[in-house]
Amino acid sequence: MLLCGRCGAVLGRGRSAALATLLALHVTALVLFALANGFPLMALTLHGTVREASIPGCVGILANLGWPWLAATLLTTVILGPLAHIGGRLWVLLRIARRRHGPWTARLFRLLEEVRNWGMTEVFILGVLVSYAKLARMAVVVPGPSLYALAAFILVAAMADAATDPQTVWAGFRLSGSGHPGSGQIAAAPAPIPGAALSARRAGLLACAACGALAPIGSPAPCRRCGATPHSRIPDSPARTWALLITAAILYVPANLLPVTQVMSLGRPHTDTIMSGVLYFLRTGSWPLALLIFVASVVVPLLKFAILGLLLVSIRRRWRGLPRLRTRLYRLTDLVGRWSMVDIFAITLMVAMLHMGSLASVVPRQGAMAFAMMVVATILAVRSFDPRLVWDALEAEPHERLERHGRA
Repeated sequence: MLLCGRCGAVLGRGRSAALATLLALHVTALVLFALANGFPLMALTLHGTVREASIPGCVGILANLGWPWLAATLLTTVILGPLAHIGGRLWVLLRIARRRHGPWTARLFRLLEEVRNWGMTEVFILGVLVSYAKLARMAVVVPGPSLYALAAFILVAAMADAATDPQTVWAGFRLSGSGHPGSGQIAAAPAPIPGAALSARRAGLLACAACGALAPIGSPAPCRRCGATPHSRIPDSPARTWALLITAAILYVPANLLPVTQVMSLGRPHTDTIMSGVLYFLRTGSWPLALLIFVASVVVPLLKFAILGLLLVSIRRRWRGLPRLRTRLYRLTDLVGRWSMVDIFAITLMVAMLHMGSLASVVPRQGAMAFAMMVVATILAVRSFDPRLVWDALEAEPHERLERHGRA
């Protein structure tokens, strides 16, 4: 396993599994994904009325009921995202196996790696469990074949991800043109500074954030391997992160104060906020689900606000202490960010499965939209923050010491 000597991040595992193994895992995952979308997810029976729907069927139901934003959320994160990632990577691997990969193959692989975080099947299946626990107290609910196929897909997809080393795949794509290390001229690197860690920028190079290819500072964009535009640092990273973080913090208030659902049962409406849902599961003895919703919907957003705010203040004040810890905190926010979508997925399924007019129905309210927008804003805030900024104060320190020594 290859680790960054400065922050400890995993740069690569050194090698991928055999190509035949990778192809088998991705084909299996694609078949399971097709089964998960081709069969009913669950069946609901209430007063003799039976409702059942597949995942694509839930998307259609939500769109027909007049909730296109819920339909788009489900379509993007549970169908299109995972399908693009697994199906697209299978196509890339097939091109590599046939030795027919070229510039467009590399560009596709870059796009697949960028959108992989928007596939949320593992979060969705937790939302299924939460909605099942709520619906089971109102009607007879039977899990469908799709649920088991989806669980198997998540397992096989995780195995495929673990067996695929992106850096090994990138190494198979050639750098086109000149001006890259190993392919022609390289700009002269500045003289090393004693006691300073050598980074790409200190060596006079730009490291592509997508594929890791090196290019001299000042070389023409885009990256000659993956087509991305390399930057020494993400342009306007602090300003954009602050804007998105403040937006998310503002949305957090109505997301927790306003109702997220309205349940209609025998003509009597009842509204629920996030916290009332947590209390409901506590009263009914389902404390693991109560803890899950409280952590995912209340604690995780506050944790992201606190960590991102701390990181932004630290780079503003050029703190030099604990850079590795701060980098790990950033990676933590990137890891847990999407799990806040559990409640939105639970609401999505309840709305799709329970729509029987005044007899029984679930309607999303303003708090649900505010919460979904808040989660998206925090994910974008994390992606817009450049963790390399954490280390800039340490890189500047040796230069400052030399300048002071020269003036003396």
